[in-house]
Amino acid sequence: MKKIYLIPFFILLILFLSSCSGSKESYKRTTAAGSLIRVLLDEEPGSYEFISEAPFYLKNGDSYLALVNPGNKLVISNNNDEVEVVIGDKNFSGKYFQLTSRSNEDPVAYRGGAYRGTINIVPDGSGIHIINELSLEEYLKGVIPKEMPSGRGNEYYEALKAFTICARTYTITKLKENKKLFDVFADTRDQVYGGSGIEKEIINNVVDETRGLILTYDDKPAVTFYSSTCGGHTEDAANVFKNVDLPYLKGVKDGDEPYCSISPKFTWTETFPEAKFIERLVSAGYLDNSGCKIQNININSTFRSGRINELEIDLTDNHNNPKSVSLYGNNIRYVLKTSGNSILESNIFTVARKGDDIIINGRGYGHGVGLCQWGALEQSKEGRTHEEILSFYYPGTKIEKYNDQ
Repeated sequence: MKKIYLIPFFILLILFLSSCSGSKESYKRTTAAGSLIRVLLDEEPGSYEFISEAPFYLKNGDSYLALVNPGNKLVISNNNDEVEVVIGDKNFSGKYFQLTSRSNEDPVAYRGGAYRGTINIVPDGSGIHIINELSLEEYLKGVIPKEMPSGRGNEYYEALKAFTICARTYTITKLKENKKLFDVFADTRDQVYGGSGIEKEIINNVVDETRGLILTYDDKPAVTFYSSTCGGHTEDAANVFKNVDLPYLKGVKDGDEPYCSISPKFTWTETFPEAKFIERLVSAGYLDNSGCKIQNININSTFRSGRINELEIDLTDNHNNPKSVSLYGNNIRYVLKTSGNSILESNIFTVARKGDDIIINGRGYGHGVGLCQWGALEQSKEGRTHEEILSFYYPGTKIEKYNDQ
Protein backbone atom coordinates (compact mmCIF):
# COMPACT_ATOMS: atom_id res chain seq x y z
CA MET A 1 0.00 0.00 0.00
CA LYS A 2 1.27 3.46 -0.84
CA LYS A 3 2.15 5.69 2.09
CA ILE A 4 0.06 8.50 3.45
CA TYR A 5 2.31 11.33 4.53
CA LEU A 6 1.24 13.21 7.65
CA ILE A 7 2.41 16.80 7.77
CA PRO A 8 5.42 17.07 10.14
CA PHE A 9 4.56 18.48 13.58
CA PHE A 10 7.46 20.91 13.56
CA ILE A 11 6.18 22.48 10.35
CA LEU A 12 2.47 22.67 11.14
CA LEU A 13 1.04 22.13 14.63
CA ILE A 14 -2.06 20.44 13.36
CA LEU A 15 -2.44 16.81 14.42
CA PHE A 16 -4.09 15.93 17.67
CA LEU A 17 -1.70 13.78 19.72
CA SER A 18 -4.39 11.77 21.47
CA SER A 19 -6.58 11.01 18.46
CA CYS A 20 -7.14 11.72 14.77
CA SER A 21 -10.29 13.72 15.37
CA GLY A 22 -10.80 16.92 13.44
CA SER A 23 -12.37 20.16 14.55
CA LYS A 24 -15.97 20.03 15.73
CA GLU A 25 -16.70 23.38 14.11
CA SER A 26 -19.65 23.17 11.71
CA TYR A 27 -19.20 23.74 7.99
CA LYS A 28 -19.82 27.28 6.86
CA ARG A 29 -18.84 29.64 4.05
CA THR A 30 -15.17 30.46 4.56
CA THR A 31 -15.45 34.08 3.34
CA ALA A 32 -18.11 36.69 2.80
CA ALA A 33 -20.95 35.80 0.44
CA GLY A 34 -20.05 36.99 -3.04
CA SER A 35 -16.33 36.28 -2.69
CA LEU A 36 -16.64 32.51 -3.16
CA ILE A 37 -19.29 30.25 -4.60
CA ARG A 38 -20.11 26.73 -3.41
CA VAL A 39 -20.97 24.28 -6.21
CA LEU A 40 -22.61 20.95 -5.38
CA LEU A 41 -20.70 18.35 -7.40
CA ASP A 42 -22.12 15.14 -5.95
CA GLU A 43 -24.64 13.84 -3.45
CA GLU A 44 -23.30 10.61 -2.03
CA PRO A 45 -24.94 8.00 0.21
CA GLY A 46 -23.84 7.53 3.81
CA SER A 47 -20.60 5.85 2.81
CA TYR A 48 -18.49 5.86 -0.33
CA GLU A 49 -14.86 5.59 -1.41
CA PHE A 50 -12.53 6.88 -4.09
CA ILE A 51 -8.90 6.59 -5.12
CA SER A 52 -6.66 9.66 -5.06
CA GLU A 53 -5.54 10.59 -8.59
CA ALA A 54 -3.00 13.26 -7.61
CA PRO A 55 -1.46 14.52 -4.36
CA PHE A 56 -3.69 16.66 -2.16
CA TYR A 57 -3.93 17.79 1.43
CA LEU A 58 -6.71 16.65 3.74
CA LYS A 59 -7.71 19.67 5.85
CA ASN A 60 -10.19 20.57 8.56
CA GLY A 61 -10.68 24.31 8.77
CA ASP A 62 -7.19 25.79 9.09
CA SER A 63 -5.63 22.46 10.11
CA TYR A 64 -3.63 20.39 7.63
CA LEU A 65 -4.14 16.75 8.62
CA ALA A 66 -2.44 14.64 5.94
CA LEU A 67 -0.82 14.69 2.54
CA VAL A 68 -2.54 12.04 0.43
CA ASN A 69 -0.60 10.42 -2.41
CA PRO A 70 -1.89 9.14 -5.77
CA GLY A 71 -3.31 5.65 -5.41
CA ASN A 72 -4.41 6.03 -1.79
CA LYS A 73 -7.98 4.93 -1.11
CA LEU A 74 -10.24 7.18 0.96
CA VAL A 75 -13.31 5.71 2.64
CA ILE A 76 -15.73 8.47 3.64
CA SER A 77 -18.75 7.97 5.88
CA ASN A 78 -21.48 10.00 7.55
CA ASN A 79 -21.56 8.94 11.19
CA ASN A 80 -24.26 10.73 13.18
CA ASP A 81 -23.86 13.94 11.19
CA GLU A 82 -20.08 13.87 11.36
CA VAL A 83 -17.71 12.91 8.56
CA GLU A 84 -15.28 10.04 9.02
CA VAL A 85 -12.37 9.70 6.61
CA VAL A 86 -10.31 6.51 6.65
CA ILE A 87 -7.01 6.45 4.74
CA GLY A 88 -5.11 3.22 5.30
CA ASP A 89 -4.72 2.85 9.07
CA LYS A 90 -5.48 6.50 9.75
CA ASN A 91 -8.94 7.62 10.82
CA PHE A 92 -10.13 11.23 10.93
CA SER A 93 -13.48 12.58 12.09
CA GLY A 94 -15.00 16.05 12.11
CA LYS A 95 -17.94 18.19 11.09
CA TYR A 96 -16.48 18.56 7.58
CA PHE A 97 -13.23 18.13 5.63
CA GLN A 98 -11.54 19.87 2.72
CA LEU A 99 -9.32 18.60 -0.06
CA THR A 100 -6.81 21.17 -1.29
CA SER A 101 -4.00 21.01 -3.84
CA ARG A 102 -0.34 21.21 -2.83
CA SER A 103 -0.04 24.53 -4.64
CA ASN A 104 -2.55 27.37 -4.83
CA GLU A 105 -1.93 27.46 -8.59
CA ASP A 106 -2.94 23.83 -9.12
CA PRO A 107 -6.47 22.41 -9.23
CA VAL A 108 -7.63 19.56 -7.03
CA ALA A 109 -8.00 16.25 -8.88
CA TYR A 110 -11.20 14.52 -7.83
CA ARG A 111 -12.89 11.51 -9.43
CA GLY A 112 -11.86 12.23 -12.99
CA GLY A 113 -12.26 16.01 -12.79
CA ALA A 114 -10.05 18.94 -11.86
CA TYR A 115 -11.32 21.79 -9.71
CA ARG A 116 -9.91 25.09 -8.54
CA GLY A 117 -10.37 26.10 -4.91
CA THR A 118 -11.24 23.36 -2.44
CA ILE A 119 -13.36 20.22 -2.44
CA ASN A 120 -15.46 20.21 0.72
CA ILE A 121 -16.87 16.99 2.20
CA VAL A 122 -19.94 17.88 4.24
CA PRO A 123 -22.57 15.70 5.97
CA ASP A 124 -26.19 16.31 5.06
CA GLY A 125 -28.88 14.22 6.69
CA SER A 126 -27.79 10.63 6.24
CA GLY A 127 -25.70 11.39 3.15
CA ILE A 128 -22.66 13.39 2.14
CA HIS A 129 -22.38 16.49 -0.06
CA ILE A 130 -19.29 17.04 -2.21
CA ILE A 131 -18.96 20.81 -2.70
CA ASN A 132 -16.43 22.74 -4.78
CA GLU A 133 -15.75 26.13 -3.19
CA LEU A 134 -13.95 28.60 -5.43
CA SER A 135 -13.97 32.18 -6.63
CA LEU A 136 -16.85 33.41 -8.75
CA GLU A 137 -14.60 34.23 -11.72
CA GLU A 138 -12.89 30.80 -11.62
CA TYR A 139 -16.32 29.18 -11.47
CA LEU A 140 -17.41 31.00 -14.63
CA LYS A 141 -14.35 29.70 -16.47
CA GLY A 142 -15.72 26.20 -15.82
CA VAL A 143 -19.27 27.13 -16.87
CA ILE A 144 -19.05 29.04 -20.14
CA PRO A 145 -17.39 26.23 -22.18
CA LYS A 146 -20.20 23.89 -21.11
CA GLU A 147 -22.95 26.34 -21.96
CA MET A 148 -21.77 28.07 -25.16
CA PRO A 149 -19.84 27.07 -28.31
CA SER A 150 -16.61 29.08 -28.59
CA GLY A 151 -16.57 29.02 -32.41
CA ARG A 152 -13.60 29.66 -34.70
CA GLY A 153 -11.26 32.48 -33.83
CA ASN A 154 -13.13 35.47 -32.42
CA GLU A 155 -16.39 35.04 -34.36
CA TYR A 156 -18.43 34.51 -31.19
CA TYR A 157 -16.37 36.74 -28.91
CA GLU A 158 -19.03 39.38 -28.30
CA ALA A 159 -21.71 36.73 -27.72
CA LEU A 160 -19.42 35.02 -25.23
CA LYS A 161 -18.97 38.32 -23.41
CA ALA A 162 -22.74 38.86 -23.35
CA PHE A 163 -23.37 35.36 -22.08
CA THR A 164 -20.62 35.60 -19.43
CA ILE A 165 -22.29 38.73 -18.06
CA CYS A 166 -25.60 36.82 -17.97
CA ALA A 167 -24.03 33.82 -16.25
CA ARG A 168 -22.27 36.04 -13.69
CA THR A 169 -25.52 37.89 -12.97
CA TYR A 170 -27.40 34.62 -12.53
CA THR A 171 -24.73 33.41 -10.11
CA ILE A 172 -24.89 36.61 -8.07
CA THR A 173 -28.65 36.17 -7.62
CA LYS A 174 -28.04 32.60 -6.39
CA LEU A 175 -25.38 33.81 -3.94
CA LYS A 176 -27.87 36.29 -2.50
CA GLU A 177 -30.12 33.39 -1.47
CA ASN A 178 -27.56 32.58 1.27
CA LYS A 179 -28.23 28.84 1.33
CA LYS A 180 -26.74 26.88 4.20
CA LEU A 181 -24.56 24.29 2.45
CA PHE A 182 -24.18 25.21 -1.22
CA ASP A 183 -25.17 27.92 -3.67
CA VAL A 184 -25.62 26.19 -7.04
CA PHE A 185 -25.91 22.77 -8.60
CA ALA A 186 -23.33 21.74 -11.19
CA ASP A 187 -25.97 20.67 -13.73
CA THR A 188 -28.97 22.08 -15.60
CA ARG A 189 -30.78 22.81 -12.35
CA ASP A 190 -28.53 25.88 -12.40
CA GLN A 191 -25.62 26.20 -14.85
CA VAL A 192 -23.60 23.25 -16.16
CA TYR A 193 -20.14 23.33 -14.57
CA GLY A 194 -17.13 21.23 -15.60
CA GLY A 195 -14.30 22.50 -13.41
CA SER A 196 -10.88 23.66 -14.58
CA GLY A 197 -10.33 20.66 -16.84
CA ILE A 198 -12.59 22.13 -19.55
CA GLU A 199 -11.21 25.67 -19.52
CA LYS A 200 -10.37 27.34 -22.84
CA GLU A 201 -8.03 30.25 -23.37
CA ILE A 202 -10.61 32.31 -25.27
CA ILE A 203 -13.21 31.78 -22.52
CA ASN A 204 -10.73 32.67 -19.79
CA ASN A 205 -9.94 35.89 -21.66
CA VAL A 206 -13.64 36.71 -21.92
CA VAL A 207 -14.18 36.12 -18.20
CA ASP A 208 -11.16 38.23 -17.29
CA GLU A 209 -12.19 41.02 -19.67
CA THR A 210 -15.70 41.23 -18.22
CA ARG A 211 -14.60 40.67 -14.62
CA GLY A 212 -17.22 41.88 -12.15
CA LEU A 213 -19.70 43.04 -14.82
CA ILE A 214 -23.34 42.11 -14.34
CA LEU A 215 -26.68 43.07 -15.84
CA THR A 216 -28.87 45.32 -13.70
CA TYR A 217 -32.37 46.76 -13.74
CA ASP A 218 -33.55 49.44 -11.33
CA ASP A 219 -30.14 49.29 -9.59
CA LYS A 220 -30.51 45.57 -8.78
CA PRO A 221 -29.08 42.43 -10.43
CA ALA A 222 -31.39 41.45 -13.28
CA VAL A 223 -33.06 38.07 -13.62
CA THR A 224 -31.08 36.64 -16.54
CA PHE A 225 -32.93 33.61 -17.81
CA TYR A 226 -31.53 32.19 -21.03
CA SER A 227 -32.09 29.20 -23.30
CA SER A 228 -30.39 27.52 -26.22
CA THR A 229 -32.66 28.30 -29.18
CA CYS A 230 -35.77 30.48 -29.06
CA GLY A 231 -37.09 29.18 -32.38
CA GLY A 232 -37.71 32.65 -33.82
CA HIS A 233 -39.29 34.47 -30.86
CA THR A 234 -38.36 34.63 -27.20
CA GLU A 235 -41.05 34.12 -24.55
CA ASP A 236 -42.62 36.28 -21.84
CA ALA A 237 -41.25 35.09 -18.50
CA ALA A 238 -44.77 35.20 -17.01
CA ASN A 239 -45.84 32.47 -19.46
CA VAL A 240 -43.17 30.09 -18.17
CA PHE A 241 -42.16 30.99 -14.63
CA LYS A 242 -44.68 31.49 -11.86
CA ASN A 243 -44.67 34.97 -10.30
CA VAL A 244 -42.02 36.29 -12.72
CA ASP A 245 -43.36 39.23 -14.72
CA LEU A 246 -40.59 41.70 -15.52
CA PRO A 247 -40.54 44.46 -18.18
CA TYR A 248 -37.18 43.31 -19.60
CA LEU A 249 -38.31 39.68 -19.85
CA LYS A 250 -40.99 40.13 -22.49
CA GLY A 251 -40.77 38.11 -25.68
CA VAL A 252 -38.99 39.65 -28.69
CA LYS A 253 -38.86 38.60 -32.31
CA ASP A 254 -35.45 37.08 -33.01
CA GLY A 255 -34.86 38.94 -36.25
CA ASP A 256 -36.82 38.82 -39.51
CA GLU A 257 -34.79 35.76 -40.49
CA PRO A 258 -34.36 34.26 -37.02
CA TYR A 259 -30.82 34.70 -35.74
CA CYS A 260 -31.03 31.30 -34.07
CA SER A 261 -31.84 29.52 -37.35
CA ILE A 262 -28.15 28.49 -37.32
CA SER A 263 -28.88 26.25 -34.34
CA PRO A 264 -28.92 22.47 -34.88
CA LYS A 265 -32.14 22.50 -32.83
CA PHE A 266 -33.90 25.24 -34.75
CA THR A 267 -36.17 22.56 -36.23
CA TRP A 268 -36.70 19.02 -34.98
CA THR A 269 -39.10 16.10 -35.15
CA GLU A 270 -40.26 13.68 -32.47
CA THR A 271 -42.30 10.60 -33.37
CA PHE A 272 -44.41 8.83 -30.74
CA PRO A 273 -46.24 5.53 -31.21
CA GLU A 274 -49.73 6.11 -29.83
CA ALA A 275 -49.10 3.70 -26.95
CA LYS A 276 -45.99 5.65 -25.93
CA PHE A 277 -47.87 8.96 -26.07
CA ILE A 278 -50.58 7.55 -23.80
CA GLU A 279 -47.94 6.08 -21.53
CA ARG A 280 -46.53 9.60 -21.04
CA LEU A 281 -49.96 10.82 -19.92
CA VAL A 282 -50.35 7.89 -17.51
CA SER A 283 -46.87 8.44 -16.04
CA ALA A 284 -47.66 12.12 -15.47
CA GLY A 285 -50.91 11.24 -13.67
CA TYR A 286 -53.33 12.53 -16.31
CA LEU A 287 -54.77 9.07 -17.04
CA ASP A 288 -55.44 6.10 -14.75
CA ASN A 289 -54.45 3.42 -17.24
CA SER A 290 -52.98 2.93 -20.68
CA GLY A 291 -56.05 1.32 -22.24
CA CYS A 292 -57.15 4.52 -23.96
CA LYS A 293 -57.21 5.49 -27.61
CA ILE A 294 -56.45 8.95 -28.94
CA GLN A 295 -59.19 10.51 -31.03
CA ASN A 296 -57.87 14.05 -31.58
CA ILE A 297 -55.02 16.30 -30.50
CA ASN A 298 -55.89 19.99 -30.70
CA ILE A 299 -53.78 23.11 -30.18
CA ASN A 300 -56.43 25.27 -28.53
CA SER A 301 -54.33 28.37 -27.94
CA THR A 302 -50.83 29.73 -28.38
CA PHE A 303 -48.84 32.60 -26.93
CA ARG A 304 -47.66 35.51 -29.05
CA SER A 305 -44.35 33.70 -29.60
CA GLY A 306 -46.09 30.72 -31.19
CA ARG A 307 -45.52 28.47 -28.18
CA ILE A 308 -48.49 26.37 -27.20
CA ASN A 309 -50.56 27.59 -24.27
CA GLU A 310 -53.12 24.75 -24.27
CA LEU A 311 -52.81 21.31 -25.89
CA GLU A 312 -56.00 19.26 -25.66
CA ILE A 313 -55.98 15.48 -26.16
CA ASP A 314 -59.37 13.79 -26.72
CA LEU A 315 -59.46 10.06 -25.95
CA THR A 316 -61.77 7.12 -25.33
CA ASP A 317 -61.14 4.52 -22.64
CA ASN A 318 -61.45 0.78 -23.09
CA HIS A 319 -65.22 1.08 -22.46
CA ASN A 320 -65.49 3.71 -25.21
CA ASN A 321 -66.15 6.49 -22.69
CA PRO A 322 -64.81 9.89 -23.79
CA LYS A 323 -61.98 11.54 -21.86
CA SER A 324 -60.14 14.79 -22.35
CA VAL A 325 -56.72 15.87 -21.10
CA SER A 326 -55.37 19.41 -21.35
CA LEU A 327 -51.68 20.28 -21.02
CA TYR A 328 -50.49 23.85 -20.57
CA GLY A 329 -47.44 25.94 -21.42
CA ASN A 330 -43.94 24.79 -20.64
CA ASN A 331 -45.32 21.83 -18.67
CA ILE A 332 -46.13 20.19 -22.03
CA ARG A 333 -42.40 19.55 -22.45
CA TYR A 334 -42.15 17.68 -19.14
CA VAL A 335 -45.19 15.51 -19.78
CA LEU A 336 -44.53 14.44 -23.37
CA LYS A 337 -40.73 14.16 -23.24
CA THR A 338 -38.56 12.92 -26.10
CA SER A 339 -37.81 9.44 -27.41
CA GLY A 340 -34.69 9.62 -25.23
CA ASN A 341 -36.84 10.37 -22.15
CA SER A 342 -35.57 13.91 -21.63
CA ILE A 343 -37.97 16.84 -21.72
CA LEU A 344 -39.36 17.87 -25.10
CA GLU A 345 -37.18 20.35 -26.97
CA SER A 346 -39.75 23.15 -26.81
CA ASN A 347 -43.49 23.80 -26.93
CA ILE A 348 -43.44 25.42 -30.37
CA PHE A 349 -44.73 22.61 -32.55
CA THR A 350 -47.43 21.19 -34.78
CA VAL A 351 -49.02 17.75 -34.45
CA ALA A 352 -49.87 15.23 -37.17
CA ARG A 353 -51.05 11.59 -37.24
CA LYS A 354 -49.54 8.95 -39.49
CA GLY A 355 -51.06 5.56 -38.87
CA ASP A 356 -50.44 4.70 -35.21
CA ASP A 357 -47.73 7.35 -34.90
CA ILE A 358 -48.06 10.87 -33.58
CA ILE A 359 -45.55 13.17 -35.24
CA ILE A 360 -44.49 16.41 -33.61
CA ASN A 361 -42.60 18.91 -35.76
CA GLY A 362 -41.11 21.66 -33.66
CA ARG A 363 -38.79 24.65 -33.45
CA GLY A 364 -36.36 25.75 -30.80
CA TYR A 365 -34.76 24.25 -27.74
CA GLY A 366 -35.52 25.38 -24.20
CA HIS A 367 -38.09 27.57 -22.46
CA GLY A 368 -37.25 30.57 -24.67
CA VAL A 369 -37.10 33.25 -21.95
CA GLY A 370 -34.36 35.91 -22.06
CA LEU A 371 -31.18 35.55 -24.06
CA CYS A 372 -31.28 33.12 -26.98
CA GLN A 373 -27.81 31.60 -27.02
CA TRP A 374 -27.70 30.65 -30.69
CA GLY A 375 -29.30 33.95 -31.60
CA ALA A 376 -26.56 35.77 -29.68
CA LEU A 377 -23.90 33.75 -31.49
CA GLU A 378 -25.28 34.77 -34.89
CA GLN A 379 -25.57 38.41 -33.83
CA SER A 380 -21.91 38.28 -32.80
CA LYS A 381 -20.95 36.90 -36.23
CA GLU A 382 -22.85 39.77 -37.82
CA GLY A 383 -20.78 42.30 -35.87
CA ARG A 384 -23.01 43.30 -32.97
CA THR A 385 -21.38 44.11 -29.64
CA HIS A 386 -22.15 42.42 -26.35
CA GLU A 387 -23.90 45.62 -25.24
CA GLU A 388 -26.18 45.48 -28.28
CA ILE A 389 -26.88 41.77 -27.79
CA LEU A 390 -27.81 42.20 -24.13
CA SER A 391 -29.96 45.24 -24.89
CA PHE A 392 -31.78 43.24 -27.58
CA TYR A 393 -32.72 40.32 -25.32
CA TYR A 394 -33.07 42.28 -22.06
CA PRO A 395 -34.33 45.74 -23.12
CA GLY A 396 -33.98 48.44 -20.49
CA THR A 397 -31.19 46.76 -18.52
CA LYS A 398 -27.70 48.17 -17.84
CA ILE A 399 -24.23 46.65 -17.61
CA GLU A 400 -22.64 47.66 -14.32
CA LYS A 401 -19.78 46.65 -12.03
CA TYR A 402 -20.87 44.41 -9.17
CA ASN A 403 -19.77 45.35 -5.67
CA ASP A 404 -19.94 42.33 -3.34
CA GLN A 405 -19.20 44.32 -0.17
